Formats: sequence, C-alpha cells, structure tokens
Amino acid sequence: MDHSSSRGFTLVETLVATGVLITAVAGLAELFALSLRFTRDSAQFGAALVAAQDKLESLRALRFSYDDDGAALTDPRLDPSPLTSLLENMDGYVDWLDDAGNATLETGASYVRRWKITAIAADEPAAIAIDVCVFGMQAQHGDPAHAACLATARVRQP
Repeated sequence: MDHSSSRGFTLVETLVATGVLITAVAGLAELFALSLRFTRDSAQFGAALVAAQDKLESLRALRFSYDDDGAALTDPRLDPSPLTSLLENMDGYVDWLDDAGNATLETGASYVRRWKITAIAADEPAAIAIDVCVFGMQAQHGDPAHAACLATARVRQP
C-alpha cells in the first residue's frame, strides 16, 4: 500500500498557498488605503468647490449696471484687482475658511479662498472676468495646495 500522497498537503504546497494568500491580502490592503485617500480627497475637493461657488455667486450678485441716466454703477468690490491676487494673499481679495466653509482666522484655516476681478475691455469695463480659487492649507509646508477654481464673465447691462 502506498500512503505517501493520499493524506493531505505537502509542506511546499502549504507554503505556496500561504504566499499567494498573503500577496492577495497585501494587495487588498493597499487598495483599501488608496480608496480611503481618494474618498478624503474627494470630500476636500467638494468642500473647496462649494466654497468657490459661494464666493463666485456673492460677487456676481453685486451691483454692476447702469443708472437711469446711463452712468455706470459698480460696487467697489468689483473694481479690478491686482494681477497676482490669485497667487498671494491680498487684502480685499482673500479670506480663510474652516472645514465647514465658514469664515475663520488665518491661523485656524483649512482653506484659503482668493479671487481676481479683471476688466475685459481696456477702456470702460462693460464686462469683467471673475476668477475664484480655493486652496487647501498644507500644514507641513504652509503652502496652499490647489483645490478648486471657477471663473465667469459678467457684462454690464442696463
């Protein structure tokens, strides 16, 4: 009677099966970690996008029209901004937001929101471009990371 291979697995077969199982579990763990990171990034991008949309809408709601006599009426907050207002913090063109999108102090901010107003016509600004960008604050470097930008144009109408 031959009893050599009828009683179960050999040590080599068990080691190979264990190695395949460990490799598969490690791959799944990496996939799970990647999924968590993408979910977190997606939530942060969504919050930044909502904050950018909120500011864009508030700027679009400001007066930019003509009076009854045809004189241009422009809210001072729609005056053209410095060219670098999206790149650096400039008074009147920046605010800081917490995780919920509420205004906060710079020291406790999760996001920095900057905007730029540009006259499209060189002579009389009958049209303006509005750009709003929201950046996430990176604690390790202090430099903002790009999160979301929106832009629109607004034409002065009677």
